[in-house]
Amino acid sequence: MIGSWVYPQAVGRSLHAMLPQPAWLPMKANQTCLFVGRASRPHSLRGCITWCQAPLCTRRLLTQDGGNSTGATLLGPLGLGLGLASFGGSASSRRFRRSGQPVVTLRAAATATPPASILFRQDAGPPVELLPSATDDWNGDSIVLFLQAQEEGEKGSLGLGSMGEALDKRLNGAIRAFIAEEEFSAEEGKATSFQVFGHLVKRVVLIGCGPASKDTDWRLAGAAAAGALKSKVGSAGFASIDGIETQALLEGVLLGLHADKRFQGSKTPEKDKTVKGPTKLELLGNFPADSAAAAQRAAAVASGVIFARELVNGPANVVDPVNMSLAAVEMANRLGLTAKILDEVACEELGMGSFLAVSRASNLGARLIHLTYSPGGEVKRKIGVVGKGLTFDSGGYNLKAGAGSMIEMMKFDMGGSASTLGTAATIGQLKPKDVEVHFVIAACENMVSGNAGALRPGDIITAMDGTTIEVNNTDAEGRLTLADALLYCQKQGVTEVVDVATLTGACMVGLGQGIAGMWSNSDDLAGRLEAASRKSGEKLWRMPLEDSYWDGMKSDFADMKNTGPRFGGAITAALFLQKFVQKDVSWVHLDIAGPVWAEKPKGVNGTGGTGCMVRTLSEFIGEP
Repeated sequence: MIGSWVYPQAVGRSLHAMLPQPAWLPMKANQTCLFVGRASRPHSLRGCITWCQAPLCTRRLLTQDGGNSTGATLLGPLGLGLGLASFGGSASSRRFRRSGQPVVTLRAAATATPPASILFRQDAGPPVELLPSATDDWNGDSIVLFLQAQEEGEKGSLGLGSMGEALDKRLNGAIRAFIAEEEFSAEEGKATSFQVFGHLVKRVVLIGCGPASKDTDWRLAGAAAAGALKSKVGSAGFASIDGIETQALLEGVLLGLHADKRFQGSKTPEKDKTVKGPTKLELLGNFPADSAAAAQRAAAVASGVIFARELVNGPANVVDPVNMSLAAVEMANRLGLTAKILDEVACEELGMGSFLAVSRASNLGARLIHLTYSPGGEVKRKIGVVGKGLTFDSGGYNLKAGAGSMIEMMKFDMGGSASTLGTAATIGQLKPKDVEVHFVIAACENMVSGNAGALRPGDIITAMDGTTIEVNNTDAEGRLTLADALLYCQKQGVTEVVDVATLTGACMVGLGQGIAGMWSNSDDLAGRLEAASRKSGEKLWRMPLEDSYWDGMKSDFADMKNTGPRFGGAITAALFLQKFVQKDVSWVHLDIAGPVWAEKPKGVNGTGGTGCMVRTLSEFIGEP
């Protein structure tokens, strides 16, 4: 609620001591109010989206009486419409709050804006400029040459191409002499470099592209170049060769240059906290005619991937549900998307019992994030992207414990929501025609507490469509939040929906850390996602929706359980989600538990969050 405090008659003594007679009081922009119980309230509160935030919170003991009206108790400024108790609500929510039962409420401090460290950065790399000049008259700092390897069984020296030959002549044969001395074979993805003295060009970087008979992975080539340039400053020139792909090359360079140093503190030397690398990228020679537009697309995609990476890398005490929702709104406002944030009260009024059951054990509350991209003209396609948004997953009462539990890594359990927001940022810049996209995230934590309504093994909860779910494992919580998020997204009129989630360890075991699992009820949609992944350089593997496995998900007391037998866990998780997809909606489920995180640098990825599926989803949404 924005604009006033509501101050009914039934209030506690402490509040009487603070305020004058019951009245409507002016409310500052950074304040909000928490209502507890079944009291009536102004209609404007129902489902309201509040933008107010607060620098503090307090902990109070609140009691609920058994009458038809109760007091509104001020907990200090709480921020963004933090609603704990039901205003009327459902019987399932009220059963946790018996007459006279104490309700202890704690909500984390929220600030007026999210931390700057998690805001979207549109300039996520050095600027790119196209120069028609050849290498023999270019006077920048580092120049990059792309070399093709010899075919198998072929002998002789590597071809440098026309621009490489001209530069080698300018450098008095230094390039060929270095190749011979280092025995550089131009193997795909390999890089080497040497310093040049007595010339305006200071360094020559050689990138292997593999033999000409095989398609060159230009993202890998760009990432290899970035690795060689990371410690260098000044301008970097890239010499064109036949077959070069501008967008893929620049995506590789920009993503390869990215380094996340946001949380290094006073014990890290300043020189180590400074992100190094070239200050400008220059494309030299005869690049393809559409290279200017391709460079813009590459920058948009890279900025979206980096946004996703940095959200995943951010610790859970920074990237929490409230801050993530604020970062989403800030990004949407800058890029022309519309933003709608639903708090717990609004979600409860919509019947999102499955999502809220997961969030109740956390003291940080929950947020349903809904961003919309509209093309501004005729809409031919309506697509939904739903991201799992567990900003921290303790496992709940089925606590993650012991070797291999990865509890210390569970900040990345919001990787699906990071990919969703990264895709939204990319689409907001690319502005594809004819397509409307709804980006939906159910953001919360999965914790352990004595909070009223906190999820326990054996509980039966109710999703937005009335489906009842017996919770036999609180560590299978992501699917519970996705169920309501999928239902909400479909209410927006989408005909195709893709969910992205770090859903199961079983998928990671089956496919490893480099491939995302894909399940779909539509061969056409699955085929288009696979094509988009190949074009964007990411890997998917389609998995079966084996109906017979559903037998293990049946419950004696509810419509279903949330987990099945030990084997085939990634498949039964997908089958669970499918139960919340309407028959006339084409759906894909992407399990990114493996590729969401890189343990060490490889290809375009550094250590940490990868921003996986941003490239694939952006390519898919932007397809004609």
